[in-house]
Amino acid sequence: MPPIFMQRPLRVLVAPDSFKGSLPSHEVARRIAAGIERALPGSIVTQAPIADGGEGTAQTVALKLGGQWHATPITDANGRQVDLPFAVCSSAALTRFAIFDVAEIVGLPAARIAVGQRTSKGVGQALRAIAALGYDTIVLGLGGSSTNDGGAGMLCELAVTALDAGNTRVDPVLDTLGDIATMAKRDDAAWLADVTLIGLTDVTSPLTGPAGASHVFGAQKGVEDRQASDGLLERFARQLSALTGENHSDVAGAGAAGGLGFAVRSMGGILQPGAEFILQALGLTGSTMAFDWVITGEGRSDGQTLLGKGPFMVARLARARQIPVTLLSGAVDPDPALLDAFDGCFSVQAAPVTLAYAIEHAGELVEAAAFNLAALFGTSRKSAIE
Repeated sequence: MPPIFMQRPLRVLVAPDSFKGSLPSHEVARRIAAGIERALPGSIVTQAPIADGGEGTAQTVALKLGGQWHATPITDANGRQVDLPFAVCSSAALTRFAIFDVAEIVGLPAARIAVGQRTSKGVGQALRAIAALGYDTIVLGLGGSSTNDGGAGMLCELAVTALDAGNTRVDPVLDTLGDIATMAKRDDAAWLADVTLIGLTDVTSPLTGPAGASHVFGAQKGVEDRQASDGLLERFARQLSALTGENHSDVAGAGAAGGLGFAVRSMGGILQPGAEFILQALGLTGSTMAFDWVITGEGRSDGQTLLGKGPFMVARLARARQIPVTLLSGAVDPDPALLDAFDGCFSVQAAPVTLAYAIEHAGELVEAAAFNLAALFGTSRKSAIE
């Protein structure tokens, strides 16, 4: 009787995030799958490219679910009028929903003014416009933002009014948070009760504190005095809590997108890890995670991966089903905690190369590394079964 290994094909889930600056997630998945299929012909490879709430989340979801694209005019973080692309999708879990990335509104690469002056009010404009079109479930990819205002701009666009000591309305950005003396609920916010907001997070950070938005992510956005910024966000959260009776600043993911996660929760929304949402939308969680091996990855894996990035969430889901999970990334920091989160951590680079070379040849490097990993995995599995 032939061994079991020969009777049933290897079932592999390939669920990588994008390699930022080189390959989108669906191309990473395609290259990994090609390497596996060359090394282990006959394997059943399921490609489920993910995004974790950051840039490309809406595109990834729409691509897998056959979403239809639309656009609406909004104000970006610099105060300019731009058109926001959003997709309308359907899934077994949510039926019909609209989805967009806040990075399309407040994205860091597009930032042109100082961080203290960037506004998140365009996110609120987007929610209002999309809801007015009849979509009562709206999903926001929270990641890649340039703002650090605690979502104050969005909140004041939709749900509250901020006033200074002279009872003059404040247009809240990071630099003006300290001017807010009082807040009141807006009279025209009743429609929000009929809308389900789902914020997809790529981190588990709270709004404030050493692990919060300012201290962990502020520097990359241009925040010079992170302690002062953290204090402003803490003060704003207290003021909003006094108005609503609830404080969501310590919720996991509240610090996502400079505090937009906090704002979503403060308006009654839900925060969910982006990778988990995508896998659920694709029907690849719980008992449907019937795989022998899972491969995930991203452009660079480091300590921030463990804060709720996509590969970490995939690993958590796989391990809950006792499925071995391998990390295959462009670069991997030798962090013991990172290495413990996966059953193996590998870089696609077999030898030292320049960044320019790695970007130009990313597809080839990914496929070659996947081929080698699959050959090793197949041999090990066959030996274990026999």
